[in-house]
Amino acid sequence: MTGKLFESFLLTGLNIRKYGHIKTCKELAQEGAKALTIDEDRAKGAVAILDETIFRKIAKVEARARNYMKRVTVPWSSSRNNENGSRISGNEYLLRPDILVDYEKNMTKFRQEWEEVLEKELFSKWDRFRSEALTDLNGMFQEHFIPLDELRKRWEWKVWIKPLLDQSNIANDVRIKAPQEVIDRAVAEAGQQQAERISNAVGSIADSVMKEVREIVDGIDSFVYHDGDSRTGNHLPKAKGWEKLERMAERIDQWTQALDDQSLTDAASQIRDLVAEIRQLGDGSLKDARAVLSGEDDSKRQNVRKKLTDIQDTTAPAMNRLEDFLG
Repeated sequence: MTGKLFESFLLTGLNIRKYGHIKTCKELAQEGAKALTIDEDRAKGAVAILDETIFRKIAKVEARARNYMKRVTVPWSSSRNNENGSRISGNEYLLRPDILVDYEKNMTKFRQEWEEVLEKELFSKWDRFRSEALTDLNGMFQEHFIPLDELRKRWEWKVWIKPLLDQSNIANDVRIKAPQEVIDRAVAEAGQQQAERISNAVGSIADSVMKEVREIVDGIDSFVYHDGDSRTGNHLPKAKGWEKLERMAERIDQWTQALDDQSLTDAASQIRDLVAEIRQLGDGSLKDARAVLSGEDDSKRQNVRKKLTDIQDTTAPAMNRLEDFLG
């Protein structure tokens, strides 16, 4: 399994550095505490030195980029901590090599859009913001209105891509010079960490499958038949819903080439069989199948529900892969 994974897959992530617009204000905390007659030591104060709508516009582009990245990758490792225990950026995601060109193209478009929003909403108006702050902020916080050239340097967008290295081979690294006991411990820890990451990647895919299936099951459970009205109380999936589930099977196939997991492979097969059956209900049309499933006869819905729960049961072991590894 791991051979395929480390031969071709990549790691990627998105790190963004930005200039903070929320500044602490001791004077505000003190005056607020006095006005509310509370202990000053319990009060905290902060001031937005700029209109927060500006930063929401900038953040929207970042959110879209991160959502896209998460949609086409699977998690490899979560946020890391620095030596003080604080969270730092550095989430790592597994990237399939076959989508590398499109991935880089799309992430470049997001970066260009991010830079355009920065220029339009912040940089081009910086001198105006600085002058308005004399009134809006009563002359306070002027030290934060740094020169424009310096402000530009405080914003950075970095999409990184690097090889995925097999940590279980660190014992063969000629740079390591330590007692064998230390090397053995390092190899064991690296192997466990790597196994946990693989388990997390598999679990992430399984979680996506469970979520899609659960939504359809909930739609069946909440269905209420209304004679002559197939819309009222009808939360059965439309054609797009079944197509989304079908794409989930394709996604499983793409990832299990490297993240070999029989539970997910079996689940993908069950999903394809179910969607094929739904098409047959609609004489080849997923759209028409909804009308059939919305009929008075509940047996068809329950048959579909059973097959959905079978998919959930098949997928469940992949969800528990990490627990089984640690167990």
